Amino acid sequence: MRHSLRIRVHLSPGARADLQQLNERALKHPHGKEEALLEATIVMLHRLNGRRHPTKPLDYNPHFADLSDCDTTYVGADPYEKPPLRIVSRDIRPRRSDGITRREIVAIAARQDSKVYRVAGQRLGRPVGVTLADLAAQREPTADPSRSPERSVNSFDSPPVDEPHFLFE
Repeated sequence: MRHSLRIRVHLSPGARADLQQLNERALKHPHGKEEALLEATIVMLHRLNGRRHPTKPLDYNPHFADLSDCDTTYVGADPYEKPPLRIVSRDIRPRRSDGITRREIVAIAARQDSKVYRVAGQRLGRPVGVTLADLAAQREPTADPSRSPERSVNSFDSPPVDEPHFLFE
């Protein structure tokens, strides 16, 4: 019997603010599209928690910050319309083989004009047009013993894995 990959969703502070904005819009327009979109977003966050969910890996695009270590998920409430929101997330692998993968939600924003990808790049502190490999090469080595040498390029700018701000327990 195969064990499923264990994943816990973690909302970054920016993603928490995005969700709060969705909530505020839903409160202003109860029973409307905004409320349905908030509900669809919450359902999708639950689907992303605990197991793999179909997401689309992002590729490097020189017109944006490098998000090639991230995935995108589409969110919509109306099956007859193109989903108006995207969730950008990245999986941060545990240090131990028996640990839980942390799926960090970086941004929840509009797909229109690629807003979500600009926001995600800013939140991760990544400059436009610079690859992750270039960013890793620019980093200066540190003698700080609290920084683990096995941290990957995918997690060099993330908070410590032990941070207790999981959305779902």
